[in-house]
Amino acid sequence: MKSISILITFIALAVMPFTNTPEKKVDTDQRYELILGEFTLDELKDTRNKGWYENNYQRYTPKPKLVKEIAALEDLDDMTFSIYLGTWCPDSRRELPHLIKIFDQADISHDKLKLVGVTQRKQIPNLSKEERKELNVFNVPTIIVYKNGKEMNRFVEYPVESLEEDMYKIMSDQPYKHSYDF
Repeated sequence: MKSISILITFIALAVMPFTNTPEKKVDTDQRYELILGEFTLDELKDTRNKGWYENNYQRYTPKPKLVKEIAALEDLDDMTFSIYLGTWCPDSRRELPHLIKIFDQADISHDKLKLVGVTQRKQIPNLSKEERKELNVFNVPTIIVYKNGKEMNRFVEYPVESLEEDMYKIMSDQPYKHSYDF
């Protein structure tokens, strides 16, 4: 009888790690701080987001040829960029620093950027339901390129070719379909 009890206890202890009991995890090492609404790059860097931003910025090396082609675009002064992102989103945390590095190397002013943090449901704060529908941001990051206030095209979530190539195509008004534009 004693050996059966020991065997049952042993089996219970062996199976326990494989049971599917939900557990609550508290992320005490959260590497981001949620930012909602419009913010500046300096404001981003003044938060816990500085770590992932600087790490991804430093590790990225844009393709020099494409950076030069972007910098040489004639209509660059007429362009602005709205970037909808989630500080909680791995794609946003990857692409935003890469985009900024491309722009820094192409000498594009940060004043041309509008950064907007969205919720995890990808809702843009302070906009009506109609305004959200019209803006049509459904994945992040979404980088909308405007020329003289009119949308040229947009990059959505991840590159089709590379971030530099995708942005060059958009900014030079070449045919471009983002990842979700079939």
